[in-house]
Amino acid sequence: MLASAMEKLRDSLSCITCDGTQYSHILIKELDNNATLKKVTLLAPQGDWFSFNPDDGRKCKCNVVMSPLLKNDKAYGHHCACDCVVVINRNGKLIVVYIDLKSGNPVGYEKQFRSTRQFMRYALGLLEEFHEEKMSIVDERYVILYGGKRSSLNKTSTTPPKMRQSKPDNAYKREVSNSAKLYLTELLTDYKGVVA
Repeated sequence: MLASAMEKLRDSLSCITCDGTQYSHILIKELDNNATLKKVTLLAPQGDWFSFNPDDGRKCKCNVVMSPLLKNDKAYGHHCACDCVVVINRNGKLIVVYIDLKSGNPVGYEKQFRSTRQFMRYALGLLEEFHEEKMSIVDERYVILYGGKRSSLNKTSTTPPKMRQSKPDNAYKREVSNSAKLYLTELLTDYKGVVA
């Protein structure tokens, strides 16, 4: 069962992909026909979390907006988003994992992460202002999953590399094959082996 605040936050978003009350996996898809990395599945235990696809949600063809800053226009470089956001609630403290799929060389993702991060802060501000539910972000992770060109990766260690602290301009990068399956906990475990 989602906490009340998480339910309200989930219901305020139009691009929810799944939540921890009904699903044990998160399918991240890239809809670009030219992409070689088309999908990755995150395996997650049921719990107080949900995921959404802000890249899909921003594709509104609306002409009326409150500010030109919200306009879907190439002149405003911040109007971009990553492929998936996972929001995990731990007693009102949120862990937010921003994920983007890249087919080739993983570059050019900073604006996507920064824009999506600001959207999350805006959504949490609205939740507090209009629903009197205060939730704070205590940890943010920025993850680039890239690859997809080869059917299998070169042989590597069976233990995945531990995630280092990441930032929008220095995301954790992990090469994966197309249709890879990863455990969400892998993205929550830091280089010291501590799970967020």
